[in-house]
Amino acid sequence: MNVAYFPGCSAHAMAREYDRSARMVCNDLGVNLEEVTDWNCCGATAAHCLDHELMLGLGGRNLATVHRMGFDKVVTPCSGCFNQLKTTGFELKSSKTPRRDIPRVMHLLQFLTEEIGLDRLADLVVRPVRRLKVAAYYGCLITRPRKIAEFDDPEQPSSMDRILTSIGARTVKWSHKAECCGGGFAASETSIVIDLAGQVLEAARQAGAEAIVAACPVCQLNLDSRQKSIEEERGTIYGLPVIYFTQLIALAFGHPVRKTGLRRLMVSALPLLERTGLV
Repeated sequence: MNVAYFPGCSAHAMAREYDRSARMVCNDLGVNLEEVTDWNCCGATAAHCLDHELMLGLGGRNLATVHRMGFDKVVTPCSGCFNQLKTTGFELKSSKTPRRDIPRVMHLLQFLTEEIGLDRLADLVVRPVRRLKVAAYYGCLITRPRKIAEFDDPEQPSSMDRILTSIGARTVKWSHKAECCGGGFAASETSIVIDLAGQVLEAARQAGAEAIVAACPVCQLNLDSRQKSIEEERGTIYGLPVIYFTQLIALAFGHPVRKTGLRRLMVSALPLLERTGLV
């Protein structure tokens, strides 16, 4: 199966391990991710705040490229890219002169859930992650707003929980699975990230999670890189590795830790993986 793939800026920089593990998993599933030709930044997170027409132009160019490549859908692992491209497609379809050739935009999480299916994922598991107790963290962009995202429940999403369960993990019930981590304020308003991401970490800790599993590069970055500062602010040691869901799937599919990018995490996952017999 060939699928148009929009990696987004993060996947080629701070989230290379997300991109790498996503490609590994899809390859195992018989899915060829064909990177969108000469793609450009989607506009997240600044363009849509500063210039709406610019945001539509950036997203529109990418969608037009996907169409010219002959694809009727495009998959992206980034929540920000997903939200921006979905919003662009929604507005182009809803304009006074609506376009009918807009490719469908799917988050990788959605693609694996709806197009591949849990049974197929479970069939490829050779090393179940049964002893891992994790909090599935969706963030605020994958499922909202409902009429644009058209995916999962905006307040109580379950797709990632179901994927993680299919590879053997135990997911906790917790209050902050779809709450904001502070997003793009990581550089401009660090205190906001410390507060919001701290609430997410605390909720996961109280629910008994041993790790947080993310599907967004910005969420992963905020919770991972700011965790030490959050611990100092709150006076609590969390020590919660923040792992991409594709990394866990790759691990369950039998790929060695060194190839999944799990060694790149700032809050190391290795002690947890060793304790649960996965290394």
